[in-house]
Amino acid sequence: MKKKIQMIFILFVFTLAAGSLATTSLVVYSNFALIQSNVLQRSGKLFVIPTTNDAVENSLTISEPLNWYEFHRAEKYSLDEILKNYMGKVLQFNFQNGAVRKVMVISYSPVILKDVQTGQVYFSPSGEYIFPSIPSIDSKNYFLVSPNVEKTKFFDSTKTNVKEISYSYLSSNIGWNAVYTLDVDSSQMNGNVNLWNRTDTTFKNFHLSIVAGKPNVTLQRKENFGKAIVLSAAPSVFSPPNQSQNLEGYKVYDFGNVDSLNANSSIFISLFSKKVKLEKINVAYQPSRKFEPVTLVAEIQHDFPMPQGLMSLYTKSQKVEYFLGQVNIPNSPASALLNVPYGKNFDVEAKNVEKQRSMISKDVYLYTYEVSLRNSSNKTQGVWVYEYVPTGSIVTPGENVQVERVSSNEVHFFIKVKAHSKVDFIYRVQTSY
Repeated sequence: MKKKIQMIFILFVFTLAAGSLATTSLVVYSNFALIQSNVLQRSGKLFVIPTTNDAVENSLTISEPLNWYEFHRAEKYSLDEILKNYMGKVLQFNFQNGAVRKVMVISYSPVILKDVQTGQVYFSPSGEYIFPSIPSIDSKNYFLVSPNVEKTKFFDSTKTNVKEISYSYLSSNIGWNAVYTLDVDSSQMNGNVNLWNRTDTTFKNFHLSIVAGKPNVTLQRKENFGKAIVLSAAPSVFSPPNQSQNLEGYKVYDFGNVDSLNANSSIFISLFSKKVKLEKINVAYQPSRKFEPVTLVAEIQHDFPMPQGLMSLYTKSQKVEYFLGQVNIPNSPASALLNVPYGKNFDVEAKNVEKQRSMISKDVYLYTYEVSLRNSSNKTQGVWVYEYVPTGSIVTPGENVQVERVSSNEVHFFIKVKAHSKVDFIYRVQTSY
């Protein structure tokens, strides 16, 4: 039964192609997509809007005032679906005692059958169904739409009949993630977008925009789609794919026209290929009481926005390429400093030992720590030592050591260690409880 709903006015700016060709646009978020297109009238005053099998049924928006729309969910070959198609019809039923009788399907959930000869009614009987044939199953998802022609005429007296409508809807199981590779020797970084489509629909010759950011949506309640709807402005306002456009707190990358995205598949699209400013540094994060290798970190300075994703790092030695590690990186704005830890430097080790603890007044304590660094390589190595300290504490380094407070409860030191040598330094922390 068709359901009456309130009028929905157009919330998007569309550029419609001339003639009967549909213009399709995908605005893809991390795990869902806003699909926009247009459709010609199919029969009478009704429009059939095809969708993916993961369409969100209450997310439809069309370019005309609306009389009503109905969402048809794909039917599947199952006992419930076949019994549903045989409602009010006669079939044979083989009861457990071996008797085969003609019965009418009164209900399919729960199953209620009526013997057409005796009038007896059976509630969820045990046995086997004998169907005369397999019913025709409508295996597609779609919206059946009836625009309100009279109200359309009220707004535009030149319209006498609606021939074409523009529409959009949300679909889950379409998304993207960023994938990066970094050569730590040449500082060459490549960024790609892995665009995936786990629906049953193939998209051809469509316009693609991807959005970095997570709107506050549940994909169930329509009123939560505000952010997604605002971001679906005309594709012409977007920037080239190797740049970005700030839009309502999100980053939008426009890739223009894409030839094909097949059902249940994924494709990789280039985001950028650039050299970055890169420095390889050694970092000891809160060294323990025993010597342990310090962490190798790629400190990257870039001048373009990078959406969060997975970065793989490589190096070359004697023309052989080696994989160094993989790291998930956060969203990083242009001109940001991105620190990417990717492995351990086994030639450089660090430890930190508490040497003394004393009370210097009531509730005031003084801690003395000794940090030891040793370098077994044949070159001088610089090491950043990060330590957590109590908020409000006073940190005093020993001779020839500088300390910098990174945050209210973190400090760091920078020490150079000559080849095949060891360095020890003291720092003190005064705090109250």
